[in-house]
Amino acid sequence: MTNPSVLTAADACMSERLSCSACCGIFNLKGSDADRRAWVAENTRQFLELDISVAVNIVQYRKDREAVTLPNRVRDDIYVCPFLGFVDTQNQKTGCLLHPQGSPHRQISLWPHPQNFSFYGEGICLSYDCLAKDRKAYTGDFFAWASTATLFAYARLASDHTLHRALGRFAGGGVSLQQFYTVVAHLYERHNVVTTSFEDIERVLPDSPEELCRFLAQRIDPSQVEEIAQELSAAYSACSSHS
Repeated sequence: MTNPSVLTAADACMSERLSCSACCGIFNLKGSDADRRAWVAENTRQFLELDISVAVNIVQYRKDREAVTLPNRVRDDIYVCPFLGFVDTQNQKTGCLLHPQGSPHRQISLWPHPQNFSFYGEGICLSYDCLAKDRKAYTGDFFAWASTATLFAYARLASDHTLHRALGRFAGGGVSLQQFYTVVAHLYERHNVVTTSFEDIERVLPDSPEELCRFLAQRIDPSQVEEIAQELSAAYSACSSHS
């Protein structure tokens, strides 16, 4: 069992108290985190009430829930999976309601390949790892920060491979970036940034804290680059001064 206070890259998708689900499109839904939580809870409620021994019930569930998400996406090119639900009894961890081992549905074992009811299918869902996890791009202090982060704050940053790969190039020397992670997550939430593990792979990574802060500011809100870059730079500098 994973010790929640000692997280590693292997726990990036899901640990004892955290989960990501960015690849499922959760942050491509319009609305607040409260709206997102309500949507996940409703997915869970409806799916667990289904008799999934009948295939058409699963197909109809998908159609009905897609009808809710399709007009409420921020970006049309990012799919929002309606099989994303809460997979723990406390409704604190998100995950795949069709996962053959992780689904909380009591009938899931009736289907040898249940994820083939989803848009991506089992072949992609079971084999996919985001770039940040695959390359173990995280610095140790990210998981120290994650040990007390909220569900959606963590999920916003866990798959952000540009953030983690860039920090791996220049952050170090005992600098704890926990305050910086908090500010980035807060800005992502405030500006409803669509974070997803399918983001583009930058050919040239930011090579300094200043470049990273401007890169993130441009992603967060192109109309407020200077203001946001200054806020991020101040948070990064504060981390350095307290190390």
